[in-house]
Amino acid sequence: MNSLSLLIFYLSLIIGAFSKKVYYEAENGKLNGVTVYKDLSGYSGSGYVGRFETAGNSVSVTVEVSQTGMYDLSIIYCGNMGQKINILNVNGEGAGDITFPETTGFETLNVGAIYLKAGKNTIGITSSWGWMWVDAFVINDTPNAAKDVSSKLNPTLVNPKAIPAAKKLYDFLKSNYGKRILSGQVGAAGQAGDEGEEFKRIMNATGKKPAVWNMDFIFESNDCTWRPTNPDITEMAINWWKKYQGKGIMSAQWHWNIAGKTGNFAFYKKDTTFDLEKAVTEGTWEYEKIIKDIDRVSGLIKKLQAINMPLIWRPLHENNGDWFWWGNNPKACAKLWKILYERMVNYHGLNNLIWLWNGNNDEYTPIEYIDIIGVDIYANDHGPQTTAYNTHFDFYGGKKMVVLSENGRIPDIQQCVDQGAWWGYFQTWNSEFILQNSYHTDAQLKEYFNHKIVMNMDELPSFNVNSYDYQSSGSNENNNNNNNNNNSDSAECFSIALGYPCCKGNDIVYTDDDGNWGVENNEWCGINDSEPSQAACWSQALGYPCCKSTSDVYYTDNDGNWGVENGNWCGL
Repeated sequence: MNSLSLLIFYLSLIIGAFSKKVYYEAENGKLNGVTVYKDLSGYSGSGYVGRFETAGNSVSVTVEVSQTGMYDLSIIYCGNMGQKINILNVNGEGAGDITFPETTGFETLNVGAIYLKAGKNTIGITSSWGWMWVDAFVINDTPNAAKDVSSKLNPTLVNPKAIPAAKKLYDFLKSNYGKRILSGQVGAAGQAGDEGEEFKRIMNATGKKPAVWNMDFIFESNDCTWRPTNPDITEMAINWWKKYQGKGIMSAQWHWNIAGKTGNFAFYKKDTTFDLEKAVTEGTWEYEKIIKDIDRVSGLIKKLQAINMPLIWRPLHENNGDWFWWGNNPKACAKLWKILYERMVNYHGLNNLIWLWNGNNDEYTPIEYIDIIGVDIYANDHGPQTTAYNTHFDFYGGKKMVVLSENGRIPDIQQCVDQGAWWGYFQTWNSEFILQNSYHTDAQLKEYFNHKIVMNMDELPSFNVNSYDYQSSGSNENNNNNNNNNNSDSAECFSIALGYPCCKGNDIVYTDDDGNWGVENNEWCGINDSEPSQAACWSQALGYPCCKSTSDVYYTDNDGNWGVENGNWCGL
């Protein structure tokens, strides 16, 4: 993909050179519960708006663009009342939560790219935390070049001693990133492999089981006075793993209940006196207490490693918020994350974990200890949350895959594809978020889970392997030792090791670093390089598919004419 990566780079420079920023003053927009002020210095236009004192207060402006596409957005604001998180809206739909850092005056926050249609659009901020000032919305007058989401992904997990099952799972997620979106669902608290009412609702509406399941170590810290037994949480997970013969993906978080020197245990900050700053200071009572909790949970996870079961591990989740005792303190939380990693990996030898970070993106973010980025979004609609996706994708330079680690409403899958919001997976929270029609109708669930882009449990390979080597970049060779399914096709094409069958035909519809891909029976399949393609065009040699539904030339270079389909480059 190097040629087209360079193309995208140079095209972005060209667009940047010839585009100009257009300012839309907040005070000229539609105001709901906010007022125009002129007291602070440094604003543009004739004023600014605030203070967003009540949830639902909002400001929106109307912008007009000539082309449909992704446009860079920035917001000029003042956060002199502290860091706040508020909601970005685009054309009446939630586009994601935006974190506005604390400032002493008006500053520009680069939000990322938003999807705008040719003609008039509305962009606005709705109060969640509120209590801030908005001066102006700024967009470029030309759309961005198409985004390459997969070529820069880290090729391996951050743990060099990761077990084969974890490596295979990471390779599988990586190979599907930008092509498929995995389905996911959270079950009852404190359970693992739970197939209760949440999963029955999905099965009844869709005929499918989610690819990504969830467990929570919420009752497993030492202070907890109750926890499930006979079976305990690890026994539940082991039973699930055996039932599905390793053909499932388990994620896990830890609502870390803990008590301070006074009061009760809790994970909500308001309900515990436990001190985070002291917890990350060696030699303190608090430090010794967290080590004992980490040791206990590590002992449970070690039982999963013993049966080759990998885990997408999401501790300290939502740490950008102030509701959990580990939250809203980026420096201390990052230090606690490193303590967790060092204790679990280097002391306890837990090599079955894929480390998912779900929180602050800032100077303290422990990037070198992170495999995957999770975003939790509880939107009021089924928008694709493109801005939230792009914000996190851009912060990590495309090196980390981005997933919806929690969601209220499932984002509209086709809108995700159209706008390039390639969430690695979604994972709907339990209870009313999946059970009530006000969040999801049966028709919506059927549409989303049966969309050709969505991958469910029935398409997963087994991750219960005893040997596995990462698939080398650009290699189509298959490692027979990596696949424990004894598939007779394993020597025919590269895709077997990634959990996909070989194609019977040879029509190439997509090419990436793994090789050439086709689609048969609504499922991705691998095409052996030795087989000639019947649908080849010049762009496939550069790692990009032929255009199927468009003849519009978006860009021309020495290679040929380029179009764009589904947010990706294609050859004409």
